[in-house]
Amino acid sequence: MPIYKYLIFDVDDTLLDFYFAFATAQRNIAEKLGIEPSKEYFETDEKCGWKAWEESNLDKTEEKDVQENYHVYYYQYLRKHFEYLLETYGKAYDVQELVNCYLKSISSSRVMTEPDTLSIYMKLSERYKLVLATNGMERVQKERLFDFLPYTHRLYISEEIGYIKPMKEFYSYIIRDLKCKSDECIMIGDSVSNDIIGAKAIGMDVCYYNPKGKIKPENVLVDYEVNSIRNLVQILL
Repeated sequence: MPIYKYLIFDVDDTLLDFYFAFATAQRNIAEKLGIEPSKEYFETDEKCGWKAWEESNLDKTEEKDVQENYHVYYYQYLRKHFEYLLETYGKAYDVQELVNCYLKSISSSRVMTEPDTLSIYMKLSERYKLVLATNGMERVQKERLFDFLPYTHRLYISEEIGYIKPMKEFYSYIIRDLKCKSDECIMIGDSVSNDIIGAKAIGMDVCYYNPKGKIKPENVLVDYEVNSIRNLVQILL
């Protein structure tokens, strides 16, 4: 196995459970609007969200326009999401207040993907310099990552550095800032497009975190694949 100096971790759905955070935000929005947080409400809200997401083209991270304006489009997506939700339920409410409620709910959620995620992270920090690399907003991610920061060498947030994953510039920025070579790093993440393909393109080794056993495209090569954070101990220690 190569000798790595830096372990670079994705955040959402690798270290932190984004769906739990999202569900918490959904409930908080429902409370503000006086809507029963039923199964029907959750399904309706998700439909509104996906409609707004698709219209905002946020999945098309390979497109230059999206890369350059990702965070502007993300804020627009949030507003559209709640505009559609209000329209669906015939409610009148300040959209920006709902956006703020959503972001506050997400940022305050620190539930991890696995019970021992933090303890494994701490253990790895004894041998390696740990790096966090995430697409997201600074005001949200820094608060969510509070428990990890004492054991983290560097934190790279797309809104802060001006590039998003899987852009080559995102990973190049990290390499330059760390003053290291690509082969001294391994990227660990759950997203084939953003984490695996993006890091591979710049020459990093990659570890695909795949707890749900998703089938990855045949043309996507990974150096390691794990279904639990605990498996990193066997590979890296």
